[in-house]
Amino acid sequence: MTPEFISQFKEDKRVWALAAYVNASRVLIRAKSIDELISGVCEGITNQPPYVLACVGLFEEPPSKTIKIVGKAGSAHKYAEGLSLSWDENDALGQGPTGISIRERRPIILSDSESATNYGAWVKRARDNGIRSSISIPLYEENTPQGIFIVYASKPNTFGEAETKLFEVLAEELSYGINNLKQQEKLREETLSKVKLQEALLNSFQLAISAIATTLELRDPYTAGHQKRVADIAVEISKELGLAHETIQSVKLAALVHDIGKISVPIEYLTKPTKLSALEFAVIKEHVEKSYEILKDIPFPLPIATIVRQHHERVDGSGYPFGLKNNEILLEAKILAVADVIESMATDRPYRFAVGLEKSISEILNKSGTLYDPDVVNAVKSLHERGVFKALSAHPRTGLEN
Repeated sequence: MTPEFISQFKEDKRVWALAAYVNASRVLIRAKSIDELISGVCEGITNQPPYVLACVGLFEEPPSKTIKIVGKAGSAHKYAEGLSLSWDENDALGQGPTGISIRERRPIILSDSESATNYGAWVKRARDNGIRSSISIPLYEENTPQGIFIVYASKPNTFGEAETKLFEVLAEELSYGINNLKQQEKLREETLSKVKLQEALLNSFQLAISAIATTLELRDPYTAGHQKRVADIAVEISKELGLAHETIQSVKLAALVHDIGKISVPIEYLTKPTKLSALEFAVIKEHVEKSYEILKDIPFPLPIATIVRQHHERVDGSGYPFGLKNNEILLEAKILAVADVIESMATDRPYRFAVGLEKSISEILNKSGTLYDPDVVNAVKSLHERGVFKALSAHPRTGLEN
C-alpha cells in the first residue's frame, strides 16, 4: 500500500468513527428507556459504514459469568444471534476478545479476523457475516464491570488509536446512560409501589370508616344513610370543582364519619320529636369536638379530623366551634358543610318533615357568600341544573328525588 493510501485510510477511519459517535450521541440525549438507549446507540453506529454490527451484552445474574446480548443492530446482526459469550477465564467461551476485555478492563481490538489463529469458530462465524475487525470495550457500573460494548467492521484494521478513544468515550456515556435509566426505573417502581400501598391503605381506611359509620347509624336508625348520602353529594361537588383525586378522597372519607361524635350525645336528644332546648342544642353542638377527638389520633394520610371539625363553620364567622371565616376554613370542610345542609333539609327528621330538594338548594343559593362558599354554591347550582342530585341514591325517607 502506498503512503497516500495509508494516509487516506486513516483519515477515512476517523471520519467513520466520528460520524458513528455523533449518531449514537443523539440517542444518548433523548432515550427514555434502557432498550431504547441500547438499540438507538447500536443503530446510530451501524448507520455509518464500514460498521456492520454493534451490540451490547450485560452480565446475567451472578454467580454466572455469562453475558446476554440485550441489543444489536447492523447488516451483520445474524452474527450476534445465539452468540454465547462469557468472561470466565476457565471457560473456553471466555477466551475471546469479550472475555479478555472484561477481565483486563481495557479495550481489546481484533485487527483482522482472517489472520487470527486463536479464536477458532469465531473466525468462520465472522467470515460468514462479512466481519473482518472488531473492538470490545467493557461497560461499568461505578467501578464494577456490568457488560460489554462491541463494534464490528467489514474492513480489517478499522480501529486505530483515535477510533479507540472515540469508542471508549461512547462506552463511558453508554454506561452512564444505562445506570441512570436503571435508577430512574427503580425510582418509578418504588413510586408505583408507594402509590399502590397508599391506595391499599386508603381502601382499608375507607372500609374502617364505613364500619364506624354503620355502627353509629345502628344507634340512630332514623338518620341511617345520612353520612353516606352526604358523602355522595360532597363527592359530586368536589368533582364539579375539578379537585384532585386525593382531595376528593379527603372529602368522601370525612363525610362518611362527620357525625361520629354524636355517639356521645344522648339518644333522646337525637330523636326528640320537638324543638331542642338551648341546653340540649349546646350538647349536640359538642359532637364536632367529640368527632375531632375520636379521629385526630388515627393516622389518616389525609386531614380527615380537621375537615370534620370545621364542617359547621360558616364563611361569615357565624359557625362553630371556633367561628372561623373564609380562608380560615378548609375547602373540604366548606364542601362538606354544604352537602350536609342539602341532605339534612331534604330528609325527614324526628322534629320535621323534609322540605324537599328544591327548597334545600334555594337555601344554599340564598346564603352564598354569607354562610356558604360562593365557589361551592356555584358548583351546587350547576349540578342541580343538570339533575345530578336526582340521580344520587335516595333513602326511603329522603326528599332528594323530589
